[in-house]
Amino acid sequence: MPTISLCMIVYNEENRIRRCLESVRGFVDEIIVADTGSTDRTKSICEEYGARIFEYPWAEDFAEVRNHSISKASCDWILLLDADEELLISDPAGLKHYLQNTAYDLIPVCMTHFYGGKPADEKRSYFSCALRLARNDSFVRFSGVIHEKIDTVGKGIGQAADARRFIRILHYGYMEDALRDKQDRNLLLLSKEKDRQPADPWISYHLAAEYYRTGKPEDAYRKVNEAIIFFLGQQTKPPSLVYKLKYDMIAALRHKAAYNGIEQAIALYPDYVDLYFYKGLLQYRQGEYEKARDAFRYCLILGETNMRYLILSGSGSFLPLYYIGLCHEMQGQAEQASEAFRQAEILCPGIGATGVRFENPDETFSGVTEPQEGLTPIY
Repeated sequence: MPTISLCMIVYNEENRIRRCLESVRGFVDEIIVADTGSTDRTKSICEEYGARIFEYPWAEDFAEVRNHSISKASCDWILLLDADEELLISDPAGLKHYLQNTAYDLIPVCMTHFYGGKPADEKRSYFSCALRLARNDSFVRFSGVIHEKIDTVGKGIGQAADARRFIRILHYGYMEDALRDKQDRNLLLLSKEKDRQPADPWISYHLAAEYYRTGKPEDAYRKVNEAIIFFLGQQTKPPSLVYKLKYDMIAALRHKAAYNGIEQAIALYPDYVDLYFYKGLLQYRQGEYEKARDAFRYCLILGETNMRYLILSGSGSFLPLYYIGLCHEMQGQAEQASEAFRQAEILCPGIGATGVRFENPDETFSGVTEPQEGLTPIY
């Protein structure tokens, strides 16, 4: 059976790394840790799990450290995890049998990104896939000083459902306590990279996401539109993540910008449930209750299983049901409203009391090649 190396980058992770390492105990064959200068108990905790620790001076470049860590791996496959993540393994033997027989080089792994306060709750999360399993050859490389991406050129990429039967990753890094630790660092690194590459659309997108999370909606809105313009300038269709962030802002912050552009975004990504959910929200807040109900009902048809996208938990189930109830309520249709609320409550107990929150994790699934047609400006 194939062997697996876990490769990690760490820095002062004593409060979270044990959960991560415990989750891979007995599954991975070696643990490679690139430590960028920890001053707490991180390294001693890693040693408890038999990790091979390589100290690497921090040079403000995540890809550089990531590449160093994977260069030390000796197993057949590389598993990539961060200290704020946890691996759920439902069938370890099944996964290794799959890896033994697959012709793919890169395997997407389904992820759950929690947000909000403790405790973690899948009703407050996003779903996505990321390339976290890589065949260990001399061509596995990352690029990008922050939000680094694996190089997919010339690589065979598996389907999102391939590993879903066997493993899943839980990500806690977007919860309130964890975000406070990384926001200043991320903004500093992104600002420096922006000076070096002012027209890079991904840098503008990541800056927009950070500004949004740190309570600077106008800066965020300006940067996300800048990202769209830069993608179009490269004759590249802006990825779905960019439109998700833009309409997440408009819907959640009740931005005054016109919302007709969302129809064009949906035309580019007609199977993206979150865009239809934002469309329904915008129509609801314009008082267009019939149209909003139609959008929310279509969310129920699309569901939440399309792992090509970053998907808000509930966007294809309890959230549209809740808003369908609100639409009926606003139109004085008490019986229909009560039934919609009842169904939403079954799927998400307490939804009427807790309301709805919006966050936007910054996790990129680079395993989808975006087509080049339909380059419609949306700004």
